[in-house]
Amino acid sequence: MKERILSNQELFTDEWPVISKQSLVDQPIAKIVNRELLFCSPEERLSDAAHRMQESGCSSIIVQENNIPIGIWTERDALAVDCSNLIALDQPIRSYMRSPVKTINHNVSVGASAVRFKEEGVRHLLVVDDNSQTIGIITQTDVILKHGVEYYLGVKDVRSALTVSAPVVSASALLQEVVAAIRASKQSAVCVEYAEGDYGIVTDKDITHLIAEKKVAKTAREIGTRHLVTVSTNASLLEARNKLAHHGFRHLGVVDPSRKLVGLLSYSGILNSLQYEYLKQIDIVLGERDKALKQFQSNLRLAHKIIEYSLDGIILLNADGIIEYVNPTFTNVTGYSADEAIGKTPNLLKSGRHDQEYYTQMWQTLSETGYWQGEIWNRRKNGSIYPEWLTITAIRDDEGQIQQYAGIFADISDRKEKEKAIRKMAFFDDLTGLPNRRLFRDRLMVALARAKRHNEYLAIMFLDLDHFKKINDTLGHVVGDTLLVEASQRIKECLREEDTVARLGGDEFILLFPDIENIDEVIKIAERVNHSFNQPYTIDGHELYVTSSIGISISPDDGNDADTLIKNADAAMYRSKDEGRNKFNLFSPIFTAHGKRHLQVENALRQALKNDELTMVFQPKVKAWNGEITGVEALARWENKELGFISPVEFIPLAENIGLISKIGVWALRSACKIMKEWREAGHPLISVAVNISAIQAVESTFPQSVAAILSEFEIPAKYLEIEITESTFLKDFDIVRNNLEALKGLGASISMDDFGTGFSSLSYLNRIPLDYLKIDRSFVSKMFMEEESLELVATIISMAKNLGLKTIAEGVETQEQADLLNDKGCHLLQGYLYSKPISAKEIAKKYWK
Repeated sequence: MKERILSNQELFTDEWPVISKQSLVDQPIAKIVNRELLFCSPEERLSDAAHRMQESGCSSIIVQENNIPIGIWTERDALAVDCSNLIALDQPIRSYMRSPVKTINHNVSVGASAVRFKEEGVRHLLVVDDNSQTIGIITQTDVILKHGVEYYLGVKDVRSALTVSAPVVSASALLQEVVAAIRASKQSAVCVEYAEGDYGIVTDKDITHLIAEKKVAKTAREIGTRHLVTVSTNASLLEARNKLAHHGFRHLGVVDPSRKLVGLLSYSGILNSLQYEYLKQIDIVLGERDKALKQFQSNLRLAHKIIEYSLDGIILLNADGIIEYVNPTFTNVTGYSADEAIGKTPNLLKSGRHDQEYYTQMWQTLSETGYWQGEIWNRRKNGSIYPEWLTITAIRDDEGQIQQYAGIFADISDRKEKEKAIRKMAFFDDLTGLPNRRLFRDRLMVALARAKRHNEYLAIMFLDLDHFKKINDTLGHVVGDTLLVEASQRIKECLREEDTVARLGGDEFILLFPDIENIDEVIKIAERVNHSFNQPYTIDGHELYVTSSIGISISPDDGNDADTLIKNADAAMYRSKDEGRNKFNLFSPIFTAHGKRHLQVENALRQALKNDELTMVFQPKVKAWNGEITGVEALARWENKELGFISPVEFIPLAENIGLISKIGVWALRSACKIMKEWREAGHPLISVAVNISAIQAVESTFPQSVAAILSEFEIPAKYLEIEITESTFLKDFDIVRNNLEALKGLGASISMDDFGTGFSSLSYLNRIPLDYLKIDRSFVSKMFMEEESLELVATIISMAKNLGLKTIAEGVETQEQADLLNDKGCHLLQGYLYSKPISAKEIAKKYWK
């Protein structure tokens, strides 16, 4: 199949050849199908097939048997071939082809084919007629060059199509490293750095050339194209597309204004950037273009209609900054009609949230670079202020003089409010308004990191109200809740501005004191707290006396990590209770009875894998609407001869602290794959198995390769493996974790985020993580009928996941009422004791596959 590159004349002509008056994207692909196909038999040598592809200028070859296509081999598939092994190059193409061939009916529209490419994740689709007979092939290149969306490409810049940084290898990189880098890259190419700022490129086409010529190459230097053609991040996608067509390339390097290489753009990247629903609205207007394309004035009217239909607000200013045009979305967002806005300056929208320096720098950047983008707060006509994401582009004439400024913006109020709501519900205590356990732990981690860097001390204070339960039981929860609120206020009044007090739950509070110079500072605060609690509370006519018991731990003397410091402060607090309450104690190792137990569990854990003490149980996940099993979650269990059953809550954090978590993670993956193989050999169907992965394991550079090796060993397709991570996984080394997850997605595995809403997630991160599922934490599910906030959080998470194209899994479902509500809200999968407790692999088979 030849990928014909259109000439510049064809690219810019007012009337496309062979295309009728209808909108191009609504035309069937039969209009643009390439009917020149290259065929081979399944026994043809790989190198011969590659050689014929090279001679014919084709990027793919169809493998057929008895005149029936049974597979396809493309330049992308060359990445799976060991080019250093000449024997492999003489193997029959049957061994390397992809099967079955992805097909598309010739009546499908060009626009729909663009969506199909994205869904299938391929660059080629075999075109068949209504009788399923092959008539040709289309590629992503065909769709991009003939899609008819020049205006859309013209208003979107190259930066909008970038999702990852440019993949780069050195010129001395070995062939195997180059191929691995290309395989991991979404663009099927990798940049080669010969010297600082001097780049070339290696694509899957170059690898195909090696196969065709049976040429042995050792390094990137021997196979790379020396000069990498680049395009600026500020250039439009239309300019980038035309540059690709002009040079006959499929890739361009992307450089920022300082000429630094920041990305790699391909036809695939441009295609993925097209928002199909938005294009459909453009197509409604484009469907009216008959003879209008031949006339310049009609082109202007067409462009005007496109802007009118835009989902983004659009504003045009003249060179003096006077508003000349606004579209209907501008009016919908700001409240100002076109008559009210035209002739005014953007000062009309000033919110007062930004100082004059902010606007001065904005206009200076526009004047110097012709481009500005960022978040800005503006004011509506009704006086309310709102956040928007704004992009401003300077429009210059042929002499380079600025004639107009075009601004495109989107109201991001809903996104901000949802993020704020989720954070509030997830990180603050509803009753007292204090930080909760999760937010406290976040601040403690930050304080510990600072203390280690600057060699400072910090303290943890664990506080428990004495005899609070008695008051709660006798006077009722209303009095008890009021007492907790007033107690929290008294504690806050005793603290410094930089200190933190959080409510852990019940009558337990925990305090953080960063950057202390000596222990006396904390002791004085403890004395102030105890003194304030000696004053009576007057609530509902009751005069109550409630004292406090306090325990204190100091870092680094009493521990260098959060868990140890909290545990030791808790132990000191219980010592205060044992001594008669209304006291405080500094931690001493003799306070904790866990010391001996901790050592015993640690020693036993080091031998647990060797002694085969770990086992795996599975909890089913079912479809919300009918209870049908779709997969299971694999859960580790440990039973020691001397210590008995040890909870994962105890031994998993310990394994992380002593460096065993990666070995346990590998064991878990192997055990899960082994069970899947046993199910398959017993004639049971394969279902998805989810395996929990720790943050430590997720940042290991060899993690994706390890997973791939285990799947290969047990012959398990990657699509049946689900990797579960937690939000805290991304606190450190975000890019490394994201790249590892993208590599796993490349294998075919799915990714889920466990306990969503209980950690440190930022909504801005979710779009950058290759997720498939969000798991709603059991703590939210259990409180749906008790706390309105929990129900709102569950509904928000499900709605947000839907908007991001993700599915949701609810954990801890124990009642049918919970299941029905979650199904009504749109949750996809359910997991919990309502369906099954965690059970063995044999019990799963017996229960579901009798």
